Amino acid sequence: MGRAFISVNPLEEGKTGCGLSTNCPLCTQCALKAGCHTLSPALFERGCKKRRERVHNAAMRIFTYLSFSVVVYLLLLSAPACAGETNIDSMPGFLVSAPTNVSKELRLQGDLSFIEDSDFSNGLGSVNVARLSLSADYSIFNLSYGYSRFNWHRKGVVGFMKQQEGVPWENLHDVTLRVRALNNKIGDDWRYWLNGQLSSSFERDFPGALGAGLDGGIAYDFWDGWMVGLTLRSVALSPLRDDLFGEQDYGIAIAVSQRALRNAMRAVGLVDLDDGSDSIGFSFAFTSSERTYRLAPDSPVASNGYLSIIYSKIGTYLDYSPDDQWTFSLGPEFYYDRKYRFHDSKGKSGSSYRLDNGWGGYARVMWRF
Repeated sequence: MGRAFISVNPLEEGKTGCGLSTNCPLCTQCALKAGCHTLSPALFERGCKKRRERVHNAAMRIFTYLSFSVVVYLLLLSAPACAGETNIDSMPGFLVSAPTNVSKELRLQGDLSFIEDSDFSNGLGSVNVARLSLSADYSIFNLSYGYSRFNWHRKGVVGFMKQQEGVPWENLHDVTLRVRALNNKIGDDWRYWLNGQLSSSFERDFPGALGAGLDGGIAYDFWDGWMVGLTLRSVALSPLRDDLFGEQDYGIAIAVSQRALRNAMRAVGLVDLDDGSDSIGFSFAFTSSERTYRLAPDSPVASNGYLSIIYSKIGTYLDYSPDDQWTFSLGPEFYYDRKYRFHDSKGKSGSSYRLDNGWGGYARVMWRF
């Protein structure tokens, strides 16, 4: 293939993600990855920058997983058992316990998560997301507030922008009130729960997209402290039409305390260790989620329209409860099958845009009074 010098402005004349014309003999992704010196200086610099970002992101992923693996290894093999230790909610793993209490103690919780910068699948723009949520739980009530912050890159070429100025959106908010209907045990091995919920999700103007529905779950101790849990959420939304009727989430998790994990490893002859701690827990979870927000009246994407954020994720978590009052959780997550789906102000379905897979992290702290 001969050398080609391409001097188009990638943000004005380009037909594809990197700005090359659609009949270019080079694949746009290969051109960006290679940073080919036959390209214009501007495109060459973009290719080099992309490579540097990939190297940096890869190094951060490796560092995150190595750090987490080392912590888990040391806690698993080295942490001593302590007298008078408490269980985590009487069951290891916050993913297999109900979000509402069965007592009248006040419980406060804060969650922080992050998803790395990810390109849209058509190569037009990228975004990273940070999310903070706060919740309070008392008696049969649980009230939570979530705030998501979006940081855009190359926003001028994002496919769903209707104008070049501004950003698609910066902040999204959601408020959810849950009321416990059921939270019971069946024997020593089964637990189930069911909540009614009301929700509001919006970019700027409350109440935004209103929802009403149910969420619940069931957890089973299938082997001496090893828990498996299944959760489900189904919410009908205020537009109430075929294109945008509601949201559904579901998840499955496996959770185990350090003590149960050590006992299992000793039972199969892998290690010869003393009993571990019920204050330390490990969880593995798969989750599929959808949340719909009402956009602002002056949105450059869809005035008074709706945005559905859809994704699946896999995460591994370390839970630590030093006493009866505090619980901490930490772990890496991998997000995939991601898309942003848009609807007009009446809920009629419009375009949908996919995002690349991305790594993220999660941290949680819970305080019981």
